[in-house]
Amino acid sequence: MDYNMPPIEGINWEKAHGYLPEKEMLLMVLEEYVKTCKKQTKLLAGYRDILRDEASDENFASYRIQAHAMKSTLRSLGAELFDMAYSLEMAGKEKSSETIMAKTDIFIEEYTALSEKIRGIVGDCDRKKTFDGNLFFVKIKEIKNAMDIFDVTTLQEAARTVLDMELPTEYEKDVSCLEEAVRNLDSDTVEECCERLLLNDAD
Repeated sequence: MDYNMPPIEGINWEKAHGYLPEKEMLLMVLEEYVKTCKKQTKLLAGYRDILRDEASDENFASYRIQAHAMKSTLRSLGAELFDMAYSLEMAGKEKSSETIMAKTDIFIEEYTALSEKIRGIVGDCDRKKTFDGNLFFVKIKEIKNAMDIFDVTTLQEAARTVLDMELPTEYEKDVSCLEEAVRNLDSDTVEECCERLLLNDAD
């Protein structure tokens, strides 16, 4: 391998190297795992709870998509937990309420425990940075321009910088909308959110 990493129970670094051959790429994914762990697990539990109330095709699809996203991250890290994530994704596809109800909490517990192990490498990277108004609006403009030319890499990097900030309350709703639009590559909504936010730019 081109890099050495301290051993973490449940992660195979050789497998991770196959997906993320550069250490910088690996550390970025590890940091993202820690930063988004609480949000990802909350989403999965939420979709499970919705299914408990209404086992519709749409709700199974939402659960499956969320399990798939978490599975993809685990695969890129060579994590053993990938197998359970895959079984939950398949449960969503096959509309197996029994498996979803039985395994979701166990998976969330293990996913969170792995996040704490990873934190030992990347530190408290999920702690929000102090809000920088100038940088915020520069990045909002960057997001808007990147979406216009469909530069996905710049789009995601700029969005990550914005989401890492401790935001003023008045910006939270539009940034939350922007986050989802960037994730879905929804250009119309990205533009609308950016335009609303840029109305606050004194420049």
